[in-house]
Amino acid sequence: MHFINVNESIQVISYFDGQSLRPLRFRWRGCVYRVARINGIWNDIKGQTRNYHFHVSTRESGSFELIYQAGGLVWKIARVSVDG
Repeated sequence: MHFINVNESIQVISYFDGQSLRPLRFRWRGCVYRVARINGIWNDIKGQTRNYHFHVSTRESGSFELIYQAGGLVWKIARVSVDG
């Protein structure tokens, strides 16, 4: 699997139960993608901000790396898988 870097802000509907955060659906470039499976979750700290990474597969097509930047309450799409 190959990925291309995107690094664009996106709109996300997510679930948070007080302990864990899960993206459910996101809008990118005018299309809505529904998360079918979360393949991996990890986090890192850059400066004062903790970033939560989600590698997800969608019902519509492809897999994506989404990042939630807790310091700014911002969601981004970091990478998109491409066939090849």
